[in-house]
Amino acid sequence: MAEITKEQFIRDFAKAIEADQAALFIGAGMSAGVGFVDWRGLLRDIAADLKLDVDEEHDLIGLAQYEYNRNRNRSRLNQKIIEEFCSRATLSNSHRWIARLPVDTVWTTNYDTLLEQAYADAAKTVDVKHRKADLLLRVPYADVTLLKMHGDVTQPDEAVLIKDDYERYEAKRGLFTSRLQGDLTWKQFLFLGFSFTDPNIDYIFSRLRILLEEKADNQPPRYCILRRPSAPAAGVKDHSKLQAQYERDAKHLPHRIADLSRFNVEVILIDEYSEIEELLRQLCLVVSAKSILVSGSAHEYAPITRDKMDSFCRKLGEQIIKRGFNLVSGFGLGIAGSCIIGAHEQAKREKSGRLGQRLRLHPFPQEFKDDAERKKVYSDIREQLVKESGVTIFIAGNKLDRTTGKVVLADGVMQEFALAKANSHLLIPVPATGGAANEIWNEIKASPDKFYGAVDLRAEFAVLEDTSKSETEWVEAIFSVIKKTRKD
Repeated sequence: MAEITKEQFIRDFAKAIEADQAALFIGAGMSAGVGFVDWRGLLRDIAADLKLDVDEEHDLIGLAQYEYNRNRNRSRLNQKIIEEFCSRATLSNSHRWIARLPVDTVWTTNYDTLLEQAYADAAKTVDVKHRKADLLLRVPYADVTLLKMHGDVTQPDEAVLIKDDYERYEAKRGLFTSRLQGDLTWKQFLFLGFSFTDPNIDYIFSRLRILLEEKADNQPPRYCILRRPSAPAAGVKDHSKLQAQYERDAKHLPHRIADLSRFNVEVILIDEYSEIEELLRQLCLVVSAKSILVSGSAHEYAPITRDKMDSFCRKLGEQIIKRGFNLVSGFGLGIAGSCIIGAHEQAKREKSGRLGQRLRLHPFPQEFKDDAERKKVYSDIREQLVKESGVTIFIAGNKLDRTTGKVVLADGVMQEFALAKANSHLLIPVPATGGAANEIWNEIKASPDKFYGAVDLRAEFAVLEDTSKSETEWVEAIFSVIKKTRKD
C-alpha cells in the first residue's frame, strides 16, 4: 500500500514547493466542506425524477447523462449548477491556506469561484483558464494559473458534466490534456478534496494512465489526500443499506490505494475534509519558514553605534540568502537598506535565479491624503509581509515622534510583532539593538515556552542580549535559533 503519514507528506511536499516544482489538483471536497453540494447532492432531485435512488448509483456521470437523454437538452442541469455554485458558500480557512502557498499552478474540477476569491483576498493575481481559448492567452505578472478543466459556473452550458462531455473531452478540451501532461511530467502534484467515491477521481487517474504510460519510469512523486469511506450515523434513514455500502467501500480501500501506486501516487488518508485545513496550515508554516521578515526601524542607534547596526544588518541580509532563505522587507528606516544591500549582493554572487522571489520587498508609501488612509495602507502592507513569511527578526524599533520631537518605540514594529505572533511565526528579537526589539524580548522571556516550546535557547539569547558581542556572533545566534526550532 502506498500510504504515507501526514508528517512525511508535509516534509516532502514542502521541499517540492520550495524548489518551485509543485502543483495542486483540487476536487469537489474542498467546496463541499463549505456549503456546496457534492455530486450526489447535485443530482439528488434529478435522480428522484428519473425514479432512481442516487445513493444506490455508482455511475453518477451516467446519471447526469440520463437526465440529458430524457430532455435532449441540459437546461435543467445547467440551472442546477447555477443554483448551487453561484452564491451559496463562503471561503473556508482551507481555501485561504491554499492561496498563501507559493504554488503557481493549480488545477481543479470544480465549477465554483472560491479559489478566485481566496487569491483575491491574498492580494494575488490569478490567471483563470476554463475554456480552450484561455490557454492561448496569458495574464502578465500573474502569481498563479488556475486551470478549471471542467469549466466554470459562469458558463454552465460548457461545463463537463454528462457522459457525452467526458467522452468528447479530447475533441473539445484537448489543449487542457496537453497542458496537464506537460505539468505532470515534472511537477509534484497534490490531489486534495477527493473522496473514495468521487466519480472524478476515476476519470482523472484513468487519464493519468493514458498520459503517463510512456513515461512510467521517471515520474515525479505525487500525493493524494483521500477521505476514507464513512460509516452512516446511527438512526439515519436506510441505515442498513448505507452500512452495507460503507462496508463494501472499506474493503475496496486498500486495493484503491495500491492501484494509485501505479501512478506514483502516495495516499494520505483522512476521516473528514476538515482535516485538510490543519494539513494545509502546517504545510504553509513549514514553507513560509524559508522566508524571513526583518522588522525594524531606527531613528537613533543606541545602545550600539550606527556603524555596528549597518554592519550587522548587511551581514544578516547576506546570510539569509547564503543559507537558502528568502528576505521579506518593508523598508524600515535605518534597518532595511543595509539588510537589502547585503541580501542583494549575495544573490548576485550566487547568480541566484528569480531574484524577486529571494528578495520580496514592500516599500511603505509616503504621500497620503490623510492619516486614516496612511494607517489603512500601512496595515495592509504589514499583513502582506507577515503572510509571505514564517520567521520574523526584530531589530531596534524606534522612531521620531514629530509632535513631541522625542524618540519613541516604533508602533509599526509592535504591530508586526502582534501579526507575526497571531500567524504562528518563529519570533527572534535582537534585544541588544534596543527599542521595540527589547520590549518584545521582555514579553517573550517571561514565558519562553509559549513561543519556543521545550527548545532551550538560553545560550543564543544570551548572545543576542549582549551589546559587546560582534555582528557575526549575533547572526550566528539567530540562525542557531532557526535551526533548533525548525521541524522539517
